[in-house]
Amino acid sequence: MYTEYMPKTASDTKSRNLNRIIFFLSLLGIVMAIYVLQSFIRKTGIVCVTSGCELVRKNPASYLFGVIPVPAVGLVGYSIIAFLAFLRTSKSKSWMLKGMLGMATFGVAFVSWFTYTEIFIIKGVCTWCALSAVNMVVIFLLLLKSHTLQNR
Repeated sequence: MYTEYMPKTASDTKSRNLNRIIFFLSLLGIVMAIYVLQSFIRKTGIVCVTSGCELVRKNPASYLFGVIPVPAVGLVGYSIIAFLAFLRTSKSKSWMLKGMLGMATFGVAFVSWFTYTEIFIIKGVCTWCALSAVNMVVIFLLLLKSHTLQNR
């Protein structure tokens, strides 16, 4: 039987709205990851504010274990968060929020590592990677807020 998640309190309404924003930002992250990933796969340039995107794309440090393009990791992470946020719109289960928060925690750690790699190893910053990093940090902060609201 289908039961729509209906907020009961102001806290529930805030949590639902945060979930919608998180879902939208996750979709935005998916679009960015696909755009950058296709350049890795096709070995072509992308629209970039600086030359950093090309430096990053061509550097071996942009491939996890030497094989997996970093944007593929972002695509998987954003997809998991989007999927759980979508599921959470109909049934607010605490494990979904915990899963999203866990994925976002990994995402923040990953983008922190990769930003460090860009700056100190590759010596170039991809504009899209920087935008994705900010996006992931915002998602993480929104999830922390949502978690706080749920545990009141």
